[in-house]
Amino acid sequence: MSKSEAAPGVSPSWAVNVIHTCMDLQRGEEMLIVVDEPLSYVRDALQAEAIKASPGGLWSYTFPNAMRPFSEYPPRLLALATQVDVIVLFLASLEPAKEQLAWVAGREAIRKGKARFGAGAYIDQSILDNELNADYQQIATLTQSLANWLGGRSAVHITTSLGTDLHLSIAGREWMTDTGILRGRGVYGNLPAGEVYVAPVEDSAEGVLVIDKSLPGLALSEPVRLVFEKGRVVRIEGGAGASFLEEAIEEAQRKPGGEGARVIAEFGIGTNPSARLQGNIMTDEKAAGTIHVALGRNDFLGGKNIAPTHIDGVVSQPTVWVDGKMLLDKGRHRLQE
Repeated sequence: MSKSEAAPGVSPSWAVNVIHTCMDLQRGEEMLIVVDEPLSYVRDALQAEAIKASPGGLWSYTFPNAMRPFSEYPPRLLALATQVDVIVLFLASLEPAKEQLAWVAGREAIRKGKARFGAGAYIDQSILDNELNADYQQIATLTQSLANWLGGRSAVHITTSLGTDLHLSIAGREWMTDTGILRGRGVYGNLPAGEVYVAPVEDSAEGVLVIDKSLPGLALSEPVRLVFEKGRVVRIEGGAGASFLEEAIEEAQRKPGGEGARVIAEFGIGTNPSARLQGNIMTDEKAAGTIHVALGRNDFLGGKNIAPTHIDGVVSQPTVWVDGKMLLDKGRHRLQE
């Protein structure tokens, strides 16, 4: 870990967006920037822009390649993270099967402190130039309007032209927003951002979900068909993507809490018009016109299921009905119509 004293210079626009629009770093606040080794240049750009805000302290930590995959965050890093006001964590890579438990545990430990905390994985230059250059004020407006409309509703029905026909319950579950505008003590959000999401009732999913865009680390060349009964996936079909997902679930089932790996965990709606469908789950799930459904752990989303993994799948051009009212029509929002 190092305390930064670099001279300020001309920063790229994505760095300005992250430091000021997203994190709202203020004079006198303490900030921690965490990256992995391939993103050292991102650390440097964020530091240079952060210094312009005259922070009270500016710290950085870089995960060396030799530490990967990591099984936990270094204790000194977590200790510092509980003391600062603002944290940004960007990783170029993340191995879900080997590092996700540490990723989630570290995130939850950090959230116990006072910091507002923005984090993203699978970050590369194209994401910096596109998704992290988005108009997050506009995204926040759309995302919050969706959350307001969805609050207190119960029944969701999802269809697509590829065969999705899935019913699930959201009764009694609180919708969460990921707007990219992080304000207040202990606030956490993804960067890039842009979604509204909920933990469905765990035994409620019935029917078929066809994932046609991506799974973690995998752009799909062939759709993956999942059959749900009483909230659990009982059958997976669809070539290489299906094999990839089945193997990830089977590996999770061999770990403590693995019996929850097949349970529905999340239903989310993308709200970021700058997000591209490119096989990167961290950006794909934010793309406007898409939904995503996850399996596995959801206690950190307000649900009750415990599992070693949380695996998202992205679906394009969905039609979504909520309590009998159409919310999305082949991916197009209907709220304003």
